[in-house]
Amino acid sequence: YIVRALLAIAIFLLALVLLSSLIWAYPFAQTVVGAAVILGIVPSGLFLMITVTYSMGALRLARKNALVQQVNAVESLSNVDVFCADKTGTLTANKLVLTEIQPISDVSMDDVRAMLGDFSASVPTGNKTNAAIATALPGEAQPLVGEIPFSSARKWRAISTDTADLRGVFALGAPEMLGALIDSERELEPPQGWAACGWRILLFAYRPEPSRLKDDDGDPAVPLDLRPAAWLAFSDELRPHLPETLEEFRQAGVRLKIISGDNQETVAALARQAGFPEDAKLVSGLDLAKMSNAEFDLAAEEGDIFGRISPDQKERLVESMRHQGHYVAMTGDGVNDVLSLKKANLGIAM
Repeated sequence: YIVRALLAIAIFLLALVLLSSLIWAYPFAQTVVGAAVILGIVPSGLFLMITVTYSMGALRLARKNALVQQVNAVESLSNVDVFCADKTGTLTANKLVLTEIQPISDVSMDDVRAMLGDFSASVPTGNKTNAAIATALPGEAQPLVGEIPFSSARKWRAISTDTADLRGVFALGAPEMLGALIDSERELEPPQGWAACGWRILLFAYRPEPSRLKDDDGDPAVPLDLRPAAWLAFSDELRPHLPETLEEFRQAGVRLKIISGDNQETVAALARQAGFPEDAKLVSGLDLAKMSNAEFDLAAEEGDIFGRISPDQKERLVESMRHQGHYVAMTGDGVNDVLSLKKANLGIAM
């Protein structure tokens, strides 16, 4: 800012000198000398020094396996006072393992394992969750009648098959989202203690009759009479040295916030393993969706751990914190983090 102010002053004074030279017909040599004196107030060497300093900072970060895309990010990093992080793949190593399966109702464990194995083998596009299922439960790929791919907004995926080995509609996703499609007389509650272990909890549901999984307009549509089949729990491991890293942020006066698409209780359990305090404030994306703008801004300021957050809500949380005067850094590793990475003062992609 100082350099820009001095440059603006120099341009103004230089314009005055040139104008005076034209009006009073000063000799050319005298005009050049006056212009040189004025330009001397601009510390031109400072530009080189800043560039060299930024470059040295980028080099030091490169030695720590960080690639600086814009050199001013080095200075930007020193201004951060709120550091937002996704959970899976950022705080954790994204090495999911299928840890537990608990059938629901009258579905046998053998049936659940067989359905899950063929389900994971049949989905056209995989992810870490699907890979964990395929590793634990190998199955045979079946031809599909219909498919609804996973999205960060829906937080579930579904396929439909019509073969002797696998017939019907099968869906896997977040209980809070997929539960709305379940035909059940009682409220579905995941097994006690799973969230406290920091496990990712998903619900597996099915319907015996196949479906195209599209409505008359061609939009994704799942039958509303799915039956609950099983609870699935996936474990992940924290990245090495994570507690020490987060403690260094605290000592530097940087406030930490976790913004994740997983259940807030699961996120909170992992956060406590990483060193977050027991009284960290939890906020659910389902609650955020019902808040007014003022309530949303207050939750963004006071919350520490945000769960079941959609990509749009991530972006809005970062924007809210910026509007409240914070210099925000956001880090993530997936497509669902792109909006918030671009909205932050400093975006850090894993």
